[in-house]
Amino acid sequence: MPIVAIDVWVSVGAAEEPEKYLGLSHFYEHMFFKGTKNLGVGEMDRAIKGLGGYNNAATAWDYTHYYVVVPSPGWQRAMEVLIDALRFPLFDPQEIESERQVIYEEIKRHEDTPWSKFYERFDEAAYARCPYSRNILGTFESLAGIDRDVFLEFLRTKYTPEHITVVTVGNIDRNEVRDRLEHFLDGLAPSDGNVTNGAFEMIDSPRTFDLHMPINQSYLLLGHPTPRIAGTRDEAVLDLASILLGEGRSSRLYTLLKEELGLVSSVSTSCWSQVRAGLFVTEAVTDEENLPEVEKRILDELNRLCSIPPGEKELERGKKIALANYAFSNETVSSISHTYGSSQILGDIEHVVRYPDMIQSITSEELSGTLSRYLRENLLCVGHLLPKEGEPVEDGEFDPMD
Repeated sequence: MPIVAIDVWVSVGAAEEPEKYLGLSHFYEHMFFKGTKNLGVGEMDRAIKGLGGYNNAATAWDYTHYYVVVPSPGWQRAMEVLIDALRFPLFDPQEIESERQVIYEEIKRHEDTPWSKFYERFDEAAYARCPYSRNILGTFESLAGIDRDVFLEFLRTKYTPEHITVVTVGNIDRNEVRDRLEHFLDGLAPSDGNVTNGAFEMIDSPRTFDLHMPINQSYLLLGHPTPRIAGTRDEAVLDLASILLGEGRSSRLYTLLKEELGLVSSVSTSCWSQVRAGLFVTEAVTDEENLPEVEKRILDELNRLCSIPPGEKELERGKKIALANYAFSNETVSSISHTYGSSQILGDIEHVVRYPDMIQSITSEELSGTLSRYLRENLLCVGHLLPKEGEPVEDGEFDPMD
């Protein structure tokens, strides 16, 4: 395809921020597009659109990444513009104040959105002993202290070669890309600090909380903490287990709780893998009076899969879904660049190549054995989002499974 994605990954996110400046990584992402020494405010966007492409960015706990997608003939100019914003941001004080107000509005919307607020509380409980408990947006108080000097120090110490990965995908020559990139990055100096990716501590006792908001139905989150398994075989096994348990109409939890018992509107299971810790999570939507039974039945089904390995037919169905998911998630240049960039940040880019073969080689016994190592009820985090008595439910009920 005559299209190129250029994706710059910086292995610094909310988990690496100074405690007094929570939200700095996300704030920095906003300022990335607000002018450089060579390009005024808005000129980056106009340059990329002028090439027929688009640009965007995202911030997470472990990384921030910035990407452009353009027709192939414009890739050199697109890379030049992207690297210029990476190296020479202006951090104009007026633009800083303007974006601070934009983020304040983001925080207000987040606080008023039931599912977003519920996830935030769940992260705080499940990751209570590590920086993954932080809100990526920060707080009004932490954002208020961020000024140009703070941004410049963050640029000097964090946006350095040892933290940066550049991914290019498309019909372009590898050697030409490398030569141009070396030219654009010439003189970029490493920082004095070291990159640390040690595992985070997870909760050491059960956690439960209730959150009341103006909603119609009740929502359940169950999280079993996992250690650092990103890019490992165990991650692939838990991905497959989550498919058998809670992906699609033929999964165990959907069949039992939705079709047979009619207890839930929806249910799903997923493996959340971060760089230094993770969670195996089950989500369900139900009526408040059904919550205790739904929670019990979910845990019973998880324990059953731990003790009784799945049959070959069920296992093969799950493998086909896992491989299809993998293929569908790598259909475009931007999705491929995301796969490679995130895998590099997570610690093992070769995992991208090995993943399909790993899925194919998983046995029933391995699946049950691996799952049983991580699903320990004495470390379970449980969250309930419940209707708030006496308050009307807002129109346009949200669907957390979207």
